[in-house]
Amino acid sequence: MIIAKQVISSIIEEKKKNNKEPSIASFTEIQSVVIRSLKSEINELCKTGEIDKHKTLNGWAFTIKEKRND
Repeated sequence: MIIAKQVISSIIEEKKKNNKEPSIASFTEIQSVVIRSLKSEINELCKTGEIDKHKTLNGWAFTIKEKRND
């Protein structure tokens, strides 16, 4: 699970490490990190077969696969 404080802290630490000012995390930067992480998690769930990906007119949709007790 993505924790807001951890995301903000990692952005600030990366900026300090690279001597970038101001050493603050903008909302846009936070969104970018969260979106990248979410996309990665969704891709992994698709690879492991836990969810299905469906093409729609405007993009993609997802469903959770039901577990079968065979």
